[in-house]
Amino acid sequence: MKALLLIADGLGWSDVADSNAVSPETMPFLFALARKHGVARLEASGTPVGLGDGQAGNSEAGHLTIGAGRRVPSLLETIGLAYADGRFEQSPVWRQLAGASCLHLVGLLSDAGVHGYWPNLIRAADVARRHGVEQVFVHALLDGVDSQAGTAPYLLSALLAEIDKLDGVVCSTVMGRRWACDRSGDLDVTRVLVGHLSGEHEVEAFAPARLTSFLADGGAEKDFSCHRFDGHRFVGGGEPVLLTNHRADRTEQVAQVFSEAHPVYALVELGEAVPLDRVFFPKQPLSEGVAFELGKHGIQTARVAEQCKFPHVTYFFNGFNKSLGEEAVCLPSISESAIADNPEMSAREVTGVVLKLLAEPGRRAIVANLANADQVGHTGCIDSAREAVGVVDCEIARIHASCQQHGWNLLITSDHGNADAMLDAQGRPLGSHSTNPVPLVAVLASEGSGGLVSEHGSLANVGATFLTAVGIAPPTWMEPSLILPIEQANA
Repeated sequence: MKALLLIADGLGWSDVADSNAVSPETMPFLFALARKHGVARLEASGTPVGLGDGQAGNSEAGHLTIGAGRRVPSLLETIGLAYADGRFEQSPVWRQLAGASCLHLVGLLSDAGVHGYWPNLIRAADVARRHGVEQVFVHALLDGVDSQAGTAPYLLSALLAEIDKLDGVVCSTVMGRRWACDRSGDLDVTRVLVGHLSGEHEVEAFAPARLTSFLADGGAEKDFSCHRFDGHRFVGGGEPVLLTNHRADRTEQVAQVFSEAHPVYALVELGEAVPLDRVFFPKQPLSEGVAFELGKHGIQTARVAEQCKFPHVTYFFNGFNKSLGEEAVCLPSISESAIADNPEMSAREVTGVVLKLLAEPGRRAIVANLANADQVGHTGCIDSAREAVGVVDCEIARIHASCQQHGWNLLITSDHGNADAMLDAQGRPLGSHSTNPVPLVAVLASEGSGGLVSEHGSLANVGATFLTAVGIAPPTWMEPSLILPIEQANA
């Protein structure tokens, strides 16, 4: 048996029509498959994927859960628990900062918890002061991409209120995330951020009216220019910087540029720029999961994705292991600034690689990611999102035809919602992830192999379902498969 796991990134499943780009009109082929073969609605947010209750899912949590075949506590949850029970304060990393004259905290002002979480700025400031750091300066990065657009004034007010409770802590600067979250490798973009926070460029004084008027005039939080607060302090040469984001892919460039003139500390591993003895929560790679089970049976998986989602089908799917012997194909992604005008992205190229792999004799397992619904969903433009999911639907049709031709089982799912909720309750554009469930559609090659045995589950069920589709009995510690083994279905 052989199976393809196709992850349509950011494709939630919702019955709401007005704000939903994912519909029978935009994706007629996928919905036809769902009517014919059935569809399971999988929880992809909150506690089922290791996040806080009610917290929207994200690509890291989603792919990690799928690849693990069980719920894995997220790093964000781990950090919160470590602060609550004192383990964060007891970290040996604080010995290097104890008694320092100052510490600069740089992190996303976001309540989404995808790449950063604003309470971690407060947690780090609180613990730093307990370790005798004389002054802590907070440099907040407005989100509006993962968090709901327009919420920056509220989140900034909440941050300032918490800072007021801490002696020796000052909010120093605020700036949009555009220059802080680039992952293209273009360090000149990141130098704009570091240059402003270091005082190399002129920075205006902040007033609440500046932000509200900027947003009222159609500006996006991510584009807000750098502003300084009373009592601010720019990051001086040699002064320590602690980066409070908890996902590496959009923080590594910031660490790299800051490390040129500053000792950089981080909550998570950020590559060579941050030595491991300056990392508070080093990665703990998993030692079991889908890739491990396939390896035990001598089955090499092929992984296919655009560059922007490549770590998701490799590093995250592997449980924070860089490689487990998979054959990985990474295709170029267009720049993020061009996505709104090019909703097709590189979907056709991803499909082209998948079609070649499906035709290869002896291959048994493929994991592929189509990025469009998530990346275009983040633009907040529902018309672009509708185009994007239409592209995904066309690629699913091509892939389905090839699976039928070559005798492959096809599982179609997602990692979290996004394009399924493009407007908020007031009808404003929404580019953040949703808490809606995601679909699982199983199209099995054998007529007598049956289909889904449940219409409900979570992303934790996908791992065992994939193994079953490949013909491997999943281990008992995994959440159960949502399809029956062939021999059982035919009994």
